[in-house]
Amino acid sequence: MFFCYENPYSFVMDSVARLLPHLPVLAAFADTGQVTAASDVLGVPQPQVSRSLAAAEAITGIGLRHREGRTVTPTRAARELGDAANTALRLLGDALAGLDSALRGRISIAFQHSLGEALVPSYIRDFTHAYPAVEFALTQGSRAECLAALDAGRADVAFIAVVPDALAHASKQVAVEELVLAVPRTHHLVGRDDVTSGDLASEHLIALRHGLGLRSTIDALLDRWGVSPRVAFEGQEISTVLGLVGAGLGVAIVPRRTYAHDVVLLPFRHRDASRPILLVTARHRAVGLAPQMFVDLVHRQLHDAGLGEHDMSSSTSDSGGSNGSSGGNNIGGTNA
Repeated sequence: MFFCYENPYSFVMDSVARLLPHLPVLAAFADTGQVTAASDVLGVPQPQVSRSLAAAEAITGIGLRHREGRTVTPTRAARELGDAANTALRLLGDALAGLDSALRGRISIAFQHSLGEALVPSYIRDFTHAYPAVEFALTQGSRAECLAALDAGRADVAFIAVVPDALAHASKQVAVEELVLAVPRTHHLVGRDDVTSGDLASEHLIALRHGLGLRSTIDALLDRWGVSPRVAFEGQEISTVLGLVGAGLGVAIVPRRTYAHDVVLLPFRHRDASRPILLVTARHRAVGLAPQMFVDLVHRQLHDAGLGEHDMSSSTSDSGGSNGSSGGNNIGGTNA
């Protein structure tokens, strides 16, 4: 024997769906108390209001009009339905107004200096294509400065390298950035398929200043490798660092990207020569609608690219050729 169970809410939901087009008429009829006045409020002919009320009566099986001679007034049921219709229309109007505000809102993004060349601009470009009226406020700084802006409410979201405190921040990995060795074109290592930490021992290193996220990542990397090359120069921007490398004043560890400088990029043989890039929000503060739409766009792109469930613990990148772009979810590839 087979039993067929019907959804007990199916009849109600079907009635509600059929009643939706008549909500404005029910609300206006209950408010004004007259068919003629309702038609004036709605700006539609009186017969259209009468037909809508008759349709609502057929759907509900309830009399909504009380007739005394030529006068038609709402029944008690009509007033109750009208109040409910008014509430539903007001809530829907508020929701639409909120969406409209979000579509014309403002998103504040904080990001580390080195992420402003490709990653962040690519996400902003894609978002503004979909929501052109939304404005952006951008703040660049060190990782600590970005997180401070996030915690203080000066930024809605942040893009940083290195996983933040999980208790204070929610984070999602958006890319893995391969770190390579930049050398002058006349350097003796040019022509090698890859390099190792041992190749750095006798080199003069050109690095970003202390306090910047990439410098912290590189210092931790060198510490793991057990090497301490002499730092000859420190710069504020990657472009300055590479300019010094191109002038033959030393070598530098930088993210693999396409640079205009006269340098050669050599991959490391070590699989940990990389850093995760994360989208971060503050756990203690709700994200506004427009910023949440931005976060959703980033997550959607990661999912479409097959990276939605990327495991942080396996965030390593393989070494590629000396001057080619690396594959995988690399900033220079997927997100550039």
